[in-house]
Amino acid sequence: MRTRKLFLAALLLMAGRAGAQVAAPAPVYPLPSPEHMEWQRLEQYAMICFGMSTFNDLEWGYGDTPLERFAPIGGEIDAEQWVEVCKKSGMKGLLIVAKHHDGFCLWPSKYTDYSVKNTSWRQGKGDLLDDIHKACQKHGMKFALYLSPWDRHHAQYGKKEYVEYFHKQIRELMERYPDTFEYWFDGANGGDGYYGGARENRTIPSLEEYYNYPNAVRTIKGIAPKAMIFGGTCGDIRWIGNEEGWADETNWAMMPGLDDPNAASVSPTTGCETGSMWMPGEVDVSVRPGWYYHAAEDNKVKSVAQLVDIYYQSVGRNANLLLSFCPDRHGRIHPIDSVRTIEWWKTIQRELKDNILVHAKVTADQVRGQGFEASRVSDGRSDTYWATPDGVSAGVLTFAFDTPQKVNRLLLQEYIELGQRVASFKVEYQTFDGTFVPLPLTEKTTTIGYKRILRFNTVETRALRVNFERAKGPLCIANVEAFLAPNLMVEPAIRRDADDRIVLTANDRESEIYYTTNGSVPQVGKNRYAKPFVFNKRGEIKAIAYDKNFKKQSEVATQKFDLPMRRFRLLGTDSRNLFDGDPHTADWFTTGSATIDMGEKHTLTGITYLPEQNRWTSGYIHRYEVWAGETEASQKKVAEGEFSNIKNSPTLREVRFAPVKARFITLKAIQIVDDVRRFNIGEFSVISK
Repeated sequence: MRTRKLFLAALLLMAGRAGAQVAAPAPVYPLPSPEHMEWQRLEQYAMICFGMSTFNDLEWGYGDTPLERFAPIGGEIDAEQWVEVCKKSGMKGLLIVAKHHDGFCLWPSKYTDYSVKNTSWRQGKGDLLDDIHKACQKHGMKFALYLSPWDRHHAQYGKKEYVEYFHKQIRELMERYPDTFEYWFDGANGGDGYYGGARENRTIPSLEEYYNYPNAVRTIKGIAPKAMIFGGTCGDIRWIGNEEGWADETNWAMMPGLDDPNAASVSPTTGCETGSMWMPGEVDVSVRPGWYYHAAEDNKVKSVAQLVDIYYQSVGRNANLLLSFCPDRHGRIHPIDSVRTIEWWKTIQRELKDNILVHAKVTADQVRGQGFEASRVSDGRSDTYWATPDGVSAGVLTFAFDTPQKVNRLLLQEYIELGQRVASFKVEYQTFDGTFVPLPLTEKTTTIGYKRILRFNTVETRALRVNFERAKGPLCIANVEAFLAPNLMVEPAIRRDADDRIVLTANDRESEIYYTTNGSVPQVGKNRYAKPFVFNKRGEIKAIAYDKNFKKQSEVATQKFDLPMRRFRLLGTDSRNLFDGDPHTADWFTTGSATIDMGEKHTLTGITYLPEQNRWTSGYIHRYEVWAGETEASQKKVAEGEFSNIKNSPTLREVRFAPVKARFITLKAIQIVDDVRRFNIGEFSVISK
C-alpha cells in the first residue's frame, strides 16, 4: 500500500517539466500498480506447450501415459532454439507450461515420480524448466510459469491431500525461479481422469473452497512481489474470454470487485467501465489450431495475415498478447511456425515504422495549461500527456500537414497511470475541399486505454482530427501516431461446397487468384480463377492472391479434401449445412446423434468435426462416440473420447480409428459442453483410406 501511495504522489506532482504551474488531473480510480505498468509495457510474450501430450498427439492427456512415451526424436530438446525463435518473433518473455492437466512435470519435482526424472531423456538427469530459464537469461527474455491446478494423474485430486501437494509445488517452483514475471492458473478444473488408477470423474466444490488460492498467491508474491497472477480467485490480470486471439473494441482494464452482485454479468471480453478493480485483459491464442504439436496441423499454422489480425485485435485493443508455440517431437519449434511468426513480427514492424505525425502541427481546443500542451502527444515520451481542464471530459486534437499525406493506421494511448478514461471517440480526415469526414473504419471507437490501433483503407489528407466525445474525467492522452502501412497480401480462402464445387475468395476485389489442383505451387499468369469449379475427388487445392498494381503475391493457401460429399445425406433432414464448407452455417441436433449416409461403401479411418464458428455460440460436443457400418442398423462403435478444451478453442477436431468399411457413419454426443440440450456441427468430413 505504501508503494502505491508513493507512486501516486509522484504522478500527482508530475506536470511534465520542472517549474510547471498547473497541477496534474486528479486520478480516476482504480489505478494500475507499478507492477501492472511494467507488465502492460511488455505487450506480447510467448507460451510454450510441450510435454507428454506432444508425444500422445493429444490436447489434454488423461494422466495415464507411461513415462517411456516421453522420448524426443534424436534424444534432445533444444530449449535455446525456442527462446531464439520467440525473441525474433517479437516476444518479450516465455511462459512455460511446467505441468499440464495430465500431471506430468517438466522439472524433477521432489513431490512426484511422474516427471522428467523418471524418463529416458538425459537418463533422467534432465531439467527442462532450468534449460528454458537459462536460455531466457542468456537472451534477455523474461520467464513465467504455468502450473495446472487440475491434475488427472494424481491419486488424491479432489481431496485435501492434493491441495497440499499443489501448494508444495508452487513453492518449489517459486523458490527455483523468483524472477517469474507472471504465474498462470488455468481455469480447467475437474472431470474424468486416471487419478492413480481410479479412472473416474471427479469434481471440486469450488475454486474458492478447494484450491485455497489466497494462500497460493501469498506464497508467490512473497517470493516474487512483481509477478502478475493470471486466473484463480485473486488474479491481477484477466482472461479475455476466448482463445481465438481477440479482445473487444470496447475493452476496459477494470472489473467489478468479487463482492459486487453484478460481477457475474460482466464479460471479461469488454471489462467494466465502473469496475473497482484494475484487472487488464490478456489474449491467449496458439500459432496452430491446437495448443500442442500435431503433425496433421503442419498445413494449418496461422498465416502472416491471420497473425497480423490477432496483433491488432489484442495489443491494438488494450490487451496483452500471449502467443502460444508448440515445439514438435524433435524438441524444436517447427520451421513452418518459426518462419511464419518471424515474418509476422517483421510485417508489424514495417507497418508501424514511420510515424507521419512527427512533423504535423498539433492543436487542441482545450488545454489544461503549461506542461499539458497538445504537443505532448507527439513528443515521443511516455511520461508526458495532453490534458484538459478540470470538469472538461471532451476535446478535440487536430493534426495538420504541410503537404497531403497518405495514412491507414492510427495509434492512440492514454496516460493510464492516472486511470483509464476515454469511453467514446471519433476520427475524421480532411478532404480536399476542406471538410472533415469520418475515417472509413469498420470497428467501434469506444475505449483506448494503454494502446488502441485502428486500421482503415488508405486516405490522403491534409489533416486528421480526433474528437474525444466522452470520458470519465479530464482527458489524459499520452501518445498519438499515424502510419502508412504497406499493402499486405492475404492468401485466398478455399472451400468446397455441398455440390463439390471449389470456391476461392480473395480478401479484396482487385486481387487476382491463381490456383492448382495437383498439389503444385501456383504461378502468376497460369490457371487464373474465374468462377467455382467442380472438384469431386480426393486431392489438394493450392491458391495465391496477386496484386497486379503492386506486383505482389500472397502466401500459398493450401486445403486438402477427402471424399466428395455431394452424395452424402444427413438422415432425418434435407439440410446440408455440415457439408457446405462454410463453418458459419451449422446443423443442430436434439436427438443426441447425427447419422450420415454416404451413398456407397468406403473404407474409413477417421472423421473430422468442426463446431459452428460464429461468436457466442453453444452446443459443443465434449465427449463423443463414433459408430460406422455397412447399413444403418449394423453400425458398431469404432471410436470414443473427448474433444478437449473445445468450448474455449472450437477448432477442427480429428478422430482416427482402425480401418472400417462403411456406408453409414454416426457421431454421438455423449456429453455436451455446459450440459445444454442440443449440439451443432458446423462442418463434417470423413478420412478415407
